[in-house]
Amino acid sequence: MTPAARIPYTRSQLAADIRALGVLSGDVVMLHVSYKAIGEVMGGPNEVVHALLDALTPSGTLMMYVGWNDIPDHLHELPEAAQAVYREHYPPFDPLTARAARDHGVLAECVRTWPGVRRSMNPEASVCAIGARAAWITGDHPLNYGYGAGSPFAKLVEVGGRVLMLGAPLDTITLLHHAENRARMRHKHVVRYAVPLLRDGRTVWVNVEDFDTGDPHDTYTFEQIAQAHLAAGGGRRGRVGSADSYLFDAGELVSFAVDWLELRFGE
Repeated sequence: MTPAARIPYTRSQLAADIRALGVLSGDVVMLHVSYKAIGEVMGGPNEVVHALLDALTPSGTLMMYVGWNDIPDHLHELPEAAQAVYREHYPPFDPLTARAARDHGVLAECVRTWPGVRRSMNPEASVCAIGARAAWITGDHPLNYGYGAGSPFAKLVEVGGRVLMLGAPLDTITLLHHAENRARMRHKHVVRYAVPLLRDGRTVWVNVEDFDTGDPHDTYTFEQIAQAHLAAGGGRRGRVGSADSYLFDAGELVSFAVDWLELRFGE
């Protein structure tokens, strides 16, 4: 190693940074992370997960929105002949093997495959969790309106959890879809699609209805909501490794977002 070479961040350094940001033993934390933004980590992405679990301790819980990379939610856009082939041959959602969506970053797949991980059964809004409350967080995830009541996102608010953004853009805060679900807005786009599930040993295509999470329902961005919340004194800022990071109280963020949306786009 040359004198100018930098030693990568270690697991203990990252855990210390995470604690300094405000994560406490026993917390329930929903993670969004840009691994690249953190910088080089000794041992690779898995050590980031270890550092998070070290900060949370065994009494805490780490959760991530992982989705399903290969969800065939575009089926309705295909010609009828192609739809028939999909319906006959497409493999059903398997929570043990269905890959995390690639655009959620490398850490999503790390968490999905972590020993002892639990995963919710909504293919599109699928959440993985590790730790003391993992089974409760991921259990009984509704298929319809999977970001609303009874979802892992609602449970994160219920339990007084946090949202941790490690270098991830503020417009990727998935919990704000829960705020959209709760907000009384003048218009919300509804989407309907079918997903293949395994039931009684055979593949069944189930119709799902939800508010659109691909595009905003009006002229706003999640970045605007998050920045407004920060400007109002919400959240905490710091650095984890080289990543500009934020820690939000889930309940405070959702309440702020619901009020913000209703004030501007209310019924």
